[in-house]
Amino acid sequence: MLSLLLLACTAELDVVDACPLATNTWLETADGAAIALHHHPGRGPAVLLVHGIASNHRFWDLDSQHSLARWLVDRGYDAWLLDLRGHGLARRDADGTPQLSGWTVDDYGRHDVAAAVQHIQEVTGRHRLAYVGHSMGGMVGGIYAALGGAENLSAMVLVGSPGTFERDAPLVGLAAAGFKAGGATLWWFETPLAADVAAALGPLTPGRLQERIYNTENLSGETERKLLGAIVSPMFREEMQQLGRMIDNERFESADGQRDWLAELGGVTVPTLGIAGSRDEIGRPEWVRAFVQAMGGPSSFTLVPGYGHVDLGLGERAGDDVFPHIGAWLDRYATP
Repeated sequence: MLSLLLLACTAELDVVDACPLATNTWLETADGAAIALHHHPGRGPAVLLVHGIASNHRFWDLDSQHSLARWLVDRGYDAWLLDLRGHGLARRDADGTPQLSGWTVDDYGRHDVAAAVQHIQEVTGRHRLAYVGHSMGGMVGGIYAALGGAENLSAMVLVGSPGTFERDAPLVGLAAAGFKAGGATLWWFETPLAADVAAALGPLTPGRLQERIYNTENLSGETERKLLGAIVSPMFREEMQQLGRMIDNERFESADGQRDWLAELGGVTVPTLGIAGSRDEIGRPEWVRAFVQAMGGPSSFTLVPGYGHVDLGLGERAGDDVFPHIGAWLDRYATP
């Protein structure tokens, strides 16, 4: 029966549906926030998948055809998807109270990932698990590892995650200006509204901004509409302020500017793979490579030709072009 249900997960599902065995759990962090874990159970090593900025766990599980989580379960892994506080299922806590603002990128690594890892350890009985993060999700993993969490990780994969910045890069400069404006004036920035507009307008979206975020050649129109409707989550004031300062200072640093996270990663020996798209303007290949090269353990870097930022996880052929690199690294290093 278990094998039949697992096979059922590969059947075509509507964008709002979930695999029959998947479960959602809300957890409280040490500082009193709420996170949500979405679990696709498997028999093998546990893998924690973490989304990037303005995203949620659906980045890793949009539907049966666009899901690293289900791809991993099919290959024997136990997949756990995290919604950071304020994102996806964790926009509200377990009681339904909205979570509005008041946290930084540091808090995601210090508290959210720590709570998720502890829960997975308790449920699975495994001391170490693998970590896969997209964009800011990889940065959050680096912060967690630098703060002592490395001992709980068997392997890391950073997908489009920048470890440094160039503030004059066109899209990065535009993002920095937006972070400063929104971060200074808003409790939270309602990016889902912008996504609804983009989904409706498609090619008529002003500036064709989506083309700067992903290579539209790698996504069908249906997938674009699905991801814009299901994945986009708010950005928050303190989060944006910290990222804006990182860009200004061209440094992966703590919210108070006192810690250089990239420098501290030299003491982290977790085997780490970096993956970048050749056309990515957000996690440029040289910025992802810098992240990986800062790690103190075994590391490798893979460049995927023709890919942008979001399509690294959601492209129509990501299962052939990107996921096998992740799987090979986990097969080599993830604790059985």
